[in-house]
Amino acid sequence: MADHIGVVFFSVDCVLVRGRTLTHAVEECLGLRATAAGPDDARPDAARWAGVSEDALRVGLEEFTPLPGVRETTDWCRRSGLVPVASSLTWAPIAAHLADRFGFHSYSGRPLETREGRFTGRVAEPSRATAPRDFAVRRADELGVSLADCAAVGACPADGPLFEVVGIGIAFNAPDDVRALADTTVDGDDLRAVIPALERLTAGTR
Repeated sequence: MADHIGVVFFSVDCVLVRGRTLTHAVEECLGLRATAAGPDDARPDAARWAGVSEDALRVGLEEFTPLPGVRETTDWCRRSGLVPVASSLTWAPIAAHLADRFGFHSYSGRPLETREGRFTGRVAEPSRATAPRDFAVRRADELGVSLADCAAVGACPADGPLFEVVGIGIAFNAPDDVRALADTTVDGDDLRAVIPALERLTAGTR
């Protein structure tokens, strides 16, 4: 018998830094510049990473402070039989660090090509699709869990398709257009604020 009853997909790119994406916060921390599209371009751009060393990314992430309560929330999930998964993250190298640091079971993200310890500025060929919805469907199946027994915590418009397929869609510190897509909304300065909403997944086990 599996030791888990559900999965929680955390759209970490949108929820770990209030009011902005984690990807752009990390890129700013590393001093990366926007390319010809302009400094305010919101699209992910692998070319910005050309020449950045993997060690520089690791150091930058270790110094980065996200929203409080992340590790405590993933620990609560595990104690409650829920698998915490980092989803909707732009770049896989950032996601890998977050998974190790904060206790996420697994993660999604677009791989960045590296050569001799530095990023080349190109996207490596992903082994599987990384769209949030497709990733969630695949990961729930791999864990032997129905999507109806899963939840998603997000704040980006791209999280809408994910909200549609899980049992509970939670808009966390989200703008109005994202709130309209979710089953419930939560606001707070600590990720643990979503725990009461997630307890609905564990109600039948008590």
